[in-house]
Amino acid sequence: MLFRKNLITTIFLFVFSYTCYAQNTSYLDSLEGKYALQFQVSDNFNLTNFQGTTFSGKYHFGCRSAVRLGLSVDFGDTEQDATTNQYDTVNVATNNLDQNSFGITLKTQYIRYIMETNEIAFYCGGGPFINYNTLSRETKLTGTSNDRYYKETSDNFSIGLDLIFGVEWFFNKSMSLSAEYGLNFSYRTRSQEYNPNDAVSTKTDETSYKIAGNNINFGISVYF
Repeated sequence: MLFRKNLITTIFLFVFSYTCYAQNTSYLDSLEGKYALQFQVSDNFNLTNFQGTTFSGKYHFGCRSAVRLGLSVDFGDTEQDATTNQYDTVNVATNNLDQNSFGITLKTQYIRYIMETNEIAFYCGGGPFINYNTLSRETKLTGTSNDRYYKETSDNFSIGLDLIFGVEWFFNKSMSLSAEYGLNFSYRTRSQEYNPNDAVSTKTDETSYKIAGNNINFGISVYF
């Protein structure tokens, strides 16, 4: 009877020790304090922008908690001068274009890993995003019988919330593959003004709310 009790106790301690060791040596535990760069895997396994932003990175501040940041900044300044010689007259038509644009997108998400098995972890999370784009375009046509001047401005602003669900496979100590999808809730405003000449001006204001599914993101993360 004593031998049986000792055997049961030994088996229990072995199983308990193995379970604790397996939990303590979980791959997620090794990610605390690490950073990761994320890339989107597109057709033919080409790498592109992850979640639609130029830069996408992640920081694990806990073994099963991380924060992700996506950022894009676009700026453009274009000046164009074109001339056209009219052979049947002495006139020279000139077309001048001046265009300026600016855009910024910022996405942040908190990610929580809720389950792990065989280096495959399931996660969920969410966070806010903001997007702003502005454009100004002026076009002047001179040297013709119908000189014209166009001016167009537009401003687009959106803010919302992303909810994501995904799975991540740690196939290497420094790399992983992930697939995720989710929903986004957004509020958007759009303002556009068009002046085809000095006497006419058309202005459009638009406001919309939207709930839509996110595109499926298949990506690769590089940890360091």
